[in-house]
Amino acid sequence: MKRFTRHIDEYPCRLAGGCPAEEWMYSLYDHYSNKDICDTCPFEKYINRLAELEDEEEKMEDDNK
Repeated sequence: MKRFTRHIDEYPCRLAGGCPAEEWMYSLYDHYSNKDICDTCPFEKYINRLAELEDEEEKMEDDNK
């Protein structure tokens, strides 16, 4: 299984391979906000839920070995 997310580490968002959200928001609105984009990211909770599901799937695969 190829993961789309990272394993748990020191960062709150677990998106693997870098985040395209800031570039995407700038392309839509020419700015996002004065804050760090991660502070108000609308995607983080979904990314982290996907990470939890991928963790569970990995654990089940490991249990079946």
